[in-house]
Amino acid sequence: MIRVLIVEEYEGMRQGLFDLLRDLPYVEAIDIAEDLVEASRLLRRARYDVVVLGLEDTDRSGLGVIQAFRQISPLTSVLLLGLSIDTRLAMWPIRFGVMGYIPKEVIAEELPAALQEAAAGKPYVPRMYHESAAPGWMVVPQVVA
Repeated sequence: MIRVLIVEEYEGMRQGLFDLLRDLPYVEAIDIAEDLVEASRLLRRARYDVVVLGLEDTDRSGLGVIQAFRQISPLTSVLLLGLSIDTRLAMWPIRFGVMGYIPKEVIAEELPAALQEAAAGKPYVPRMYHESAAPGWMVVPQVVA
């Protein structure tokens, strides 16, 4: 069972994420934070498997937020939600320990599977990026016997 912390500043988006996740059979608990201060407090108080973090693509403090979350709760995976569908912006978070980046336009289709992968400690790449190239550092080489 997966314990989730949603961190999103927009009330409508928070509610939509909660509604999407609450009926998934593998989600045990969902808490919601409307800002980073509240999220940090909750991370110190409870154990979460995954943080679903809504972050403006123009927010340059994103890496600092991720690092702070990892210091507070090193075993908690982070999934980023963003506005961009640009592959370059979608892939950089994985290099910094984020388990995946999901454009907000495909959340309903991608978040349930991403949540399971992130909780298992596996990076998640949305289907829309499969064809456009997961960069070489994400490709697992095939062993030929």
